[in-house]
Amino acid sequence: MSLGNTRSGTREWVFQRITNLAICLWGVVIIGLVLNVDTATFADWQNLFAPMWFKIYSSVTLLMVCLNSVLAGWQIGTDYIKPKGINTLYMAVVKLGSVAYAAFGLYILWWM
Repeated sequence: MSLGNTRSGTREWVFQRITNLAICLWGVVIIGLVLNVDTATFADWQNLFAPMWFKIYSSVTLLMVCLNSVLAGWQIGTDYIKPKGINTLYMAVVKLGSVAYAAFGLYILWWM
């Protein structure tokens, strides 16, 4: 008996858990770095985000956040939005929002 394109969702579940762990670890790192800043001037904040390792780590985490949000949007859309046209529009908004969030975040990290 063929199940066609049905999926169990295990890969999505594992992906969400891994990305959630990565996001939490990034939060722990940023809290640790912020606690080590003596003052809170703009230059101090720039220096906090200046090291290459932190830019790369933040970029990867940001992309994980965006992929996680698309997956979460897909789960919400398939569970609660039944009309196909509304679901398609909803998913387009979720994907566009995630791409905009990623683009804006990467711009801030690398070019500001």
